[in-house]
Amino acid sequence: MTSLHPKFIESFCGQVFLDWNETFDRDVPDVNQCFQHTTLVWIPCLFLLIFSPFLIYSFFSSKRRPRLQWSRLIVWKALVSAVLAADALVLLFSTIAQSHAADSDKTAAVWFVYPALLAISTGAATALLIICRMRGVITSGVLFIFWLLLTVCGLPEFSWWFRNETERNNDVLRFVLYMIWYPLVVIQLVLSAIADTPQESAGDIKEQKEKACPELQSSFLNQISFHWFNDMAILGNRRPLETSDLWALNNRDASKTVVPRFESHWLPKLKKFLKSQQDNTTTVEADGKESVSNKSPAATDEMKHELPNPSLYWPLFKTFKGHIISGFLFKFSYDCLQFVSPQLLSLLISFIEDPARPLWQGIGIALLMSATALLQTTGIGIALLMSATALLQTTILHQYFHAMFRLGMNLRSVLTAAVFTKALRLSNSVRKNRTTGEIVNLMSVDVQRFQDMTNFMMLFWSAPFQVILSIYFLWGNLGPSVLAGIAVLLAFIPINSFISIRMRRMQVEQMKLKDARLNMMSEVLNGIKVLKLYAWEPSMEKMVLDIRRKEVKNLKKLAILDACNTLTWASAPFLVAVASFGAFVLSDPENHILTPSIMFVSLSLFNILRFPLAMIASIVSQAVQLSVSNKRLKSFLYSQEMDQNAIERGSTDSPDAVVVQHGTFAWEKNATPTLCRINLAVPRGKLIGIVGKVGCGKSSILSAMLGEMDKIEGKVSIRGSVAYSAQQAWIQNLTLKQNVLFGLPYDQAWYNKVVDACALRPDFDTLPAGDETEIGEKGINLSGGQKQRVSLARAVYQQRDIILLDDPLSAVDAHVGKHLFHHVIGNDGLLAGRTRVLVTHGMHYLPHFDHIVVLKDGAISESGTYKELISNAGAFAEFLEEHVMEQVKKRTESCSEQVEEDAGGEVDQLMSELAKHNPNYRAKLETQLSRISVQSNHSEVKIEMREKSGSILKRKPSTKIVKESKLIQKEKTETGKVNRKVYGLYLKAIGYAMTLGFIFIYILSSVLGVLSNLWLANWSDDSTKQLHNESMSVSTPVRLSVYTVLGTGQAGFVCFASIVMTYGMVRASKLLHEGLLHNLMRSSMSFFDITPLGRILNRVGKDVDVLDTTLPSTIRSFLTTITSVFMTLIVIIIATPIFAVVILPLAFIYIIILRFYVSTSRQLKRMESVTRSPIYSHFHEAVQGAISIRAYGASESFMRESEHRVDTNLINYYPSICANRWLAVRLEIVGNAIVLFAALSAVLFRDNGSVTAGLVGLSVSYALGITQTLNWAVRMASDLETNIVAVERIKEYSETPTEAALEAENEENRPPSDWPSHGEIEFDNYQLRYRAGLDPVLKGISVNVKAQEKVGIVGRTGAGKSSLTLALFRIIEADGGRILIDGRDISKMGLHDLRRQLTIVPQDPVLFSGSLRINLDPFQHHADDAVWSALEHAHLKSFVSAFPDGLSHEITEGGENLSVGQRQLVCLARALLRKTKVLVLDEAAAAVDMETDALIQSTIRDKFSDCTVLTIAHRLNTVMDYDRILVLDQGRVAEFDTPQRLMADKTSLFSEMAANAGIHS
Repeated sequence: MTSLHPKFIESFCGQVFLDWNETFDRDVPDVNQCFQHTTLVWIPCLFLLIFSPFLIYSFFSSKRRPRLQWSRLIVWKALVSAVLAADALVLLFSTIAQSHAADSDKTAAVWFVYPALLAISTGAATALLIICRMRGVITSGVLFIFWLLLTVCGLPEFSWWFRNETERNNDVLRFVLYMIWYPLVVIQLVLSAIADTPQESAGDIKEQKEKACPELQSSFLNQISFHWFNDMAILGNRRPLETSDLWALNNRDASKTVVPRFESHWLPKLKKFLKSQQDNTTTVEADGKESVSNKSPAATDEMKHELPNPSLYWPLFKTFKGHIISGFLFKFSYDCLQFVSPQLLSLLISFIEDPARPLWQGIGIALLMSATALLQTTGIGIALLMSATALLQTTILHQYFHAMFRLGMNLRSVLTAAVFTKALRLSNSVRKNRTTGEIVNLMSVDVQRFQDMTNFMMLFWSAPFQVILSIYFLWGNLGPSVLAGIAVLLAFIPINSFISIRMRRMQVEQMKLKDARLNMMSEVLNGIKVLKLYAWEPSMEKMVLDIRRKEVKNLKKLAILDACNTLTWASAPFLVAVASFGAFVLSDPENHILTPSIMFVSLSLFNILRFPLAMIASIVSQAVQLSVSNKRLKSFLYSQEMDQNAIERGSTDSPDAVVVQHGTFAWEKNATPTLCRINLAVPRGKLIGIVGKVGCGKSSILSAMLGEMDKIEGKVSIRGSVAYSAQQAWIQNLTLKQNVLFGLPYDQAWYNKVVDACALRPDFDTLPAGDETEIGEKGINLSGGQKQRVSLARAVYQQRDIILLDDPLSAVDAHVGKHLFHHVIGNDGLLAGRTRVLVTHGMHYLPHFDHIVVLKDGAISESGTYKELISNAGAFAEFLEEHVMEQVKKRTESCSEQVEEDAGGEVDQLMSELAKHNPNYRAKLETQLSRISVQSNHSEVKIEMREKSGSILKRKPSTKIVKESKLIQKEKTETGKVNRKVYGLYLKAIGYAMTLGFIFIYILSSVLGVLSNLWLANWSDDSTKQLHNESMSVSTPVRLSVYTVLGTGQAGFVCFASIVMTYGMVRASKLLHEGLLHNLMRSSMSFFDITPLGRILNRVGKDVDVLDTTLPSTIRSFLTTITSVFMTLIVIIIATPIFAVVILPLAFIYIIILRFYVSTSRQLKRMESVTRSPIYSHFHEAVQGAISIRAYGASESFMRESEHRVDTNLINYYPSICANRWLAVRLEIVGNAIVLFAALSAVLFRDNGSVTAGLVGLSVSYALGITQTLNWAVRMASDLETNIVAVERIKEYSETPTEAALEAENEENRPPSDWPSHGEIEFDNYQLRYRAGLDPVLKGISVNVKAQEKVGIVGRTGAGKSSLTLALFRIIEADGGRILIDGRDISKMGLHDLRRQLTIVPQDPVLFSGSLRINLDPFQHHADDAVWSALEHAHLKSFVSAFPDGLSHEITEGGENLSVGQRQLVCLARALLRKTKVLVLDEAAAAVDMETDALIQSTIRDKFSDCTVLTIAHRLNTVMDYDRILVLDQGRVAEFDTPQRLMADKTSLFSEMAANAGIHS
């Protein structure tokens, strides 16, 4: 300043601004009054002037909190501020008075300006304090820093007054005023470090109940030092943390705050983009060109790319610009401060080289270095002054990290919400091409990539900025020689670009493979029961492992590329140093001497350069992964949604509740329409039936009414609220009561009515805690009938205007169906008066419909009342005729429920109706009937049950214990340290030899690094001889060559170690995944009953991903940092042996900090991992039930639930990131202490002959990087323990109890290849219970089924019918007794020996994505001819032949592109292919129409005539022609005889069930 404006400053102050010699060449450094009253006053005043507007803006832009009360603390703060302002004013007025005194000299302007500035600034501070109180702000960083700056800047003047006695005596008033002023400033600083007490609001009281986070209630100083986290760190060290110990999430980070902000920026872009796509489609069609709907998906995608491609980054930036800008400022400040230390190192080396310089200067430099001071000056006073600046630098760094981590978790919140919302709005064409596993993967992997990227995002500009600054300072040190180093850097750019492009491609491929594997695993887990029944586990395991092998192969390629990346950037700083030093020395050997100062200042700059260059590899890798994830997320988030305007919502006053006019609908726009020319009006309050054959479009017409199909043309109007019961009931993982309530308040009276009408009351008695019993995922612990009744109860409880029912009666027993129709659906049921549209296969319900719609080939063939349709003698009459003839052939008569007593049977009624309206049909049928003797009896049809336990309508109080209500157990959270066995398991999977190998190589590389730097130290000391005209002991070329060899060796070993380690860890990941997968396939069904799918998918998805990518990089960083710490300490000890004295105390402090941190962080990470699974489970559940959710209009509530689960996860995650910052701040203290003691050791022992400038430069340059290394070492140690938890979690599921052996070890227990040759089955006093502690479900079953006998198994809900089939296949092992097939005890043979020789057509038809052929014959055991024959006999040949790909036709996930009935027929085709001697039909015809049912029964009688057939039936008429009927009641054999004898016995349970179903002998 003196060189720029010397005259102005001197005239302004009346003296020299700053006399360098006078100040710093004295024994004690001092500054004059001009400097005190200008620079040291202006700094705090300017700070307040600059930042107070931002503070005021934050007051009025943020939510206003209740004003603070006038507490003692606030009063004292205001009082002290006012006194300080008054003190400054007194000084100003006294100066003015003195200047007007007659005998006074002319007073310099500075004496008026500086008290005025102080008075104004303290007055402004007082005003800001009052505003803070009014706005409810409890602490202010601006005011705290202002008082801190005043304290620091006022210290020199305070010291000056005590050292200048003459001035004290000459100006007593000024002295007294300053003695009052400065202590008050210090007091105000202390008061500002204490937070005020906030006024409690309603929100605060709520937060207190939820244990509010103390962060925002603590002072500014506590916040920046993370002192507020101490209590949790102490508690975490004392005992394992629990959920109740955690704080509530700060409101600023809650989903309810951040999600709406993001949506306000994102939704307009989304709507604009979707509209542009729609306009594009419309324009193309209007021009007469090929419409998008007629194009192939590829062409559609091509057109989509031609449209503007909106960015996902911009809405995110606009939402979180505050975080991003503050992060930028923090990082920029920190990057600038980094380059102070090399300049201080230069001063220290010059001090060591000059023995004449006083000792206090060296100590001052040491203190400055430990403090990373801003000013390049010496002196103890300034060093202490700049220690505060060191804290500022530390604060800046960790506030930056804290802001970025908060940004990351906020990004996860908003993107998770966006993915969830989008998943509920996807159009069918998009949904068809996206599997559930793929969509879940977007949330679990791709959103996580965005969160991870926040830690690297500033490095995109910061790394080049640090490189530029490093080169700038290197230029000052080495001159143009640094250009050689720059040339080396430029040479790396094309190499790394090539590597990056290859890595990006492979990352894309890796994500595709991961999606495919997770999708396959999702399907496998969804159909695990079917896989076990068919003994298909090895086939599916092989399919998953085939995908996994491709993943592993790709991972190995990525490992090599990553190693190449590591090699280039690890060797870059070294090669830059070689090139620069070599060019510097060789360009002018006489004048360019590598002195210790030049060498080690340059080396410290190279070390700074090393970080951004090393991080470039990580930045590129992260950017590549983010780019892939961004593309995937954009593709998903900007994909087409369901047309919200496809359905018109009208007034409920209209006479028609649902109107479809000229409707043509398809499941996707570029597909053949499924429904054509639909014209339908559903009168309000009427019961409408929809009937037709399998695949004719019955379910599709309900989907069209719900807006689930693409409307090609026409109009659909829904006038009223809607409830929907799907054909395959969707059940949530909640209690039974919550499933029924579905978000509505509990109305006890109405709830009881609904439960009784839906026949759920008896089920409460069989469940452990009645309706409070938790239902497993997809209703795993409910039977098919129970699930359907819960789904129906949900629809009824909602009390909607329009109820759409997709064949809910097919999954229940006949008498239960009759009860449901009478009490719920029919015109006398709970839904009477509401509009009901029912898809049904039950012909006996049709007379009670107000209107019937008949579908054929996707069009309405006819519609009208029951009588009108019979009179028309059209398709409906023919349909009924076929049904009657089939029933006659079975010697049974099926009759509908009657309202009046003494009503006739259904066949009689149908005959009567046909005769009345079409006498020709009567004659025709009589001719047919005359050939068969049929006796029809008319009896009163009543729905009254036997007065015995187990009656469907009998109410019985539950006596079960409520504690058993929890089926899905809370996910296990480990506590304490990770077991050594986990590490042992992982090292064993890697290979002990390989582990020792890469550890040794890493150590060797570090030793080479140290040797290369010691060589440099020796070189620099040797070079100083040239300054004294002495010759060097070793020539420069030799020095350069040795340094090059050592450095190259280090880089080469690092690369080699990276490849060896990554290969070993990929091998470990492969083995652990195989063990996990194999054990999951072998786990018993009870494991899957109590374990949510999302939890298992989290193991095979997230945890395996940790093993694949995260854990290898963590271990590599851990080894690198640990070896770096040890090598640093060794170098410092070599340079200054006395440093060894302080190692133990510092190590003790370090270990204490580590102990508190690791124990707390470890448990927080575990808890965070556990709370992550419910997010994915809920999402998986919502995706599967999206149709029901949309139908009920419940999307909003499901989104809120998802946000709640994300917030719950963040409650566990946020303390974890705070723990990292708490650790880092404390390790800065340890790191600065190491720098301080390393420098002090050099200063105090500089006269020791062994301490050379070169060694000091080396040791201090190493020490300068120790803080970051120490911090990173602890972080990596914690991350290692955190990520090794993935191994622990995989190990847990790799050791779950498994089923018995697949093949018997004892040869005697292995059945012959032709077993069973007869098919005789004997149950010998057989007992079964699902889990220990539960009541038996089968009790002493003793039954003998003869070879080739056809046995029907019937019974009421919960009687044990399906349990019998589970027992036969040993899905559940016996609790007592045994089962013999052809005389062999099945419990002694292997599971596959048994299951491969049995065949089942299950109740729920399960298909897997893949070709139709794979679904029929996964092991490829049969020729195509056999497969086609099976399809023909399953009545599917014509259907499959219509596919262009035939047997290769792709089945979508879960078989969604086939109707439920068609899926059931595919399962029948499987059975025909296996053709074993024992066939089990588990309600196989429940989802098909009567005609298809008849075809199935015909096929079974024809193709399985020589087999033993066990059929579980809801429709009693399907088993009336069987050899014998087994009637089960409460797990016991109630009756077992021929149908004729049981029907003849009017007191038999079967006879009563038949009567209730309208069947008469």
